[in-house]
Amino acid sequence: MNKQRIYEIVQYALLVAGQETDPFDRELGPIHFIKYVYLADLHYAKFNNGQTYTGIDWRFHKFGPWSNEMNDCIAPALSSIEANFKSIQSKYEDSEDFKRWFLVDDHLYETLNSKLPLLITGQVDSMVHRFKNDTPSLLEYVYRTKPMLIAAPGDFLDFSSVIKKERIKNTQPLKWNGLSVRKKKKFGLAVKVLRDKIAEKKDVISNEYVPSPIAGAYDDVYDQGMDWIDSLAGEPVFPGEYEAEFSKDIWYSKTREGDFKD
Repeated sequence: MNKQRIYEIVQYALLVAGQETDPFDRELGPIHFIKYVYLADLHYAKFNNGQTYTGIDWRFHKFGPWSNEMNDCIAPALSSIEANFKSIQSKYEDSEDFKRWFLVDDHLYETLNSKLPLLITGQVDSMVHRFKNDTPSLLEYVYRTKPMLIAAPGDFLDFSSVIKKERIKNTQPLKWNGLSVRKKKKFGLAVKVLRDKIAEKKDVISNEYVPSPIAGAYDDVYDQGMDWIDSLAGEPVFPGEYEAEFSKDIWYSKTREGDFKD
């Protein structure tokens, strides 16, 4: 884990927030810094064979990526640039007070912007200006990133899953260019005929079902039929409190991978 790199991303994220017009949007807390550093690592890993910029061992913790070592870096990183700090008392019992930092420093912003890799500054700029300190939206976005959706709580996150694959370029010459004008015209007519047939088929399918002029008969036979269908589900579940248990394997279900964020 490279602490210096972590310090610089944390500092840069706060300086990006400092560019916001609304003073409230300039304030970031620990949860925001952790997620912004994660998103920076995620973006960097796409173009660096799955290797993160900071070297943090990210883990699936509760509703997002987490690192205790990363969390410990926040206060000293911001103290070193003399960021403003305030503590907000929580309205909930047995809950820690909210920590918030803010700082407006255009010169330091430009310095770090030129020092950090473009992959990092571009991602941090984009994400901080998009989410600011909107914790619910940020957490939802981060939770839907691919390393999270292929892991279970407690697992280390796999950044190789987001490696950007290079597109294979077609080096073969196009056969179309070698065709004569006559053959190109003949091929074009054949394509048109095929498209017309497909269109006709769609029209037939779309007109196949028409509303019935006969109203449904909701009589005893209908009720008996509905009762029979309901009986196929087994014994009814009576109102009450129940506890469901799921296998840990459910976290690795392919259905969780279908909605990941780039």
